[in-house]
Amino acid sequence: MKIVLIITDYGAFNNFLAELSSVIAQDKKYTLHVICSKKKVINIKDKALLGKQNIRFHFIDIPRTITLVGQLKAASKIRFLIKSIKPDLIHSHFTTATFSTILFRTGKYPYWSTIHGLGMNSSKGISKLFFSIVEIICFIRLDRIFVVNNQDYNLVKKLFRKKLTKYKCLGFGCDIEKFNPDNFTEFIKKELKRKIGVKEGIIVIAFTGRYVHFKGFNLVIESFKILTEQYPDKFKLILMGGFDSIHKTGLDESGEKFFNNSDDIINLGFTNDVDKYLSITDIFLFPSKKEGLPTCILESLAMGVPVVTFNTRGNNDVIKNNYNGILIQPDEEVNNEVENITNSLKQLAFNVHDRTGFGKNARKDVLKYDRNNFINEHLLYYSELKKNHNN
Repeated sequence: MKIVLIITDYGAFNNFLAELSSVIAQDKKYTLHVICSKKKVINIKDKALLGKQNIRFHFIDIPRTITLVGQLKAASKIRFLIKSIKPDLIHSHFTTATFSTILFRTGKYPYWSTIHGLGMNSSKGISKLFFSIVEIICFIRLDRIFVVNNQDYNLVKKLFRKKLTKYKCLGFGCDIEKFNPDNFTEFIKKELKRKIGVKEGIIVIAFTGRYVHFKGFNLVIESFKILTEQYPDKFKLILMGGFDSIHKTGLDESGEKFFNNSDDIINLGFTNDVDKYLSITDIFLFPSKKEGLPTCILESLAMGVPVVTFNTRGNNDVIKNNYNGILIQPDEEVNNEVENITNSLKQLAFNVHDRTGFGKNARKDVLKYDRNNFINEHLLYYSELKKNHNN
């Protein structure tokens, strides 16, 4: 059975699909092709020895935003590749890659798509209308639609119930063997703190993700700025991620200056050692409003770190307020959001009972976070299709 996976860029493939692809490639029943761009927007080391496995890559430019010329070029190249590969299944990921894939849909092959987070469900005004048109076109032309959270499911099922599947697993999961606090002794954690300049008694806050406004990066910096002004030498912020060439940070001039000059911010960039730094983290802050189901939250919970995030799609599929973290209501006023985030951080920082209790609760559900759940569910869908194809 030939499977074609299509995703925007190699970095996204590596972050979300590397382990699944590795398992598929080792099964002689399958031949796996991957179509993506060479870019690594999420710039981390390869998770699998892809060069030594039976994965055939086809690198083309796939735009990460919907532009007519870019989509037409990508769609034409994808159509050509699909006609030459003659697959038994095409499975695309993300709205932009899916739109390029179905624009010049060809042949009798089944077209599936996993929507990591609907644009129409996380935007406003003209953007909402634009995404609604694009995504509805995709849904009409697809044979099967997968979503990762309840809010997207409830919206899509109104028109496309027969095509729609919500994953039983929690999104894409994470490596719970790697993200395990038991891997780190007190000595290891003490040495790591010493190495990056975190003194004993300091409260460590961490953020993982791209430094972009819709991930709440500006809110992270602004709320941390207030904390350090109110409580000098009490907090450190660990940032794990990086800038995105097509999206802004959302920081104003004051925020930029603080971000660039604060001795209390430890900017690590993209790193494969997220687990290591989460082992010394007290609170994970992720004020994003545009998520499917965030892997970084699952990683934090697996490490027993309580999470502060917004009560929005994807986040609230995982975080239960005052159980394994704090859910903050979004507000039209940025200043109100910053204030609410700051207060939530202070609640966990100065209430050890809540902080440790939420962390223990997070670990109780660790088996639900396992990426193997995502892999096994996919293998089941693929094997069902193969069985039907053979019949």
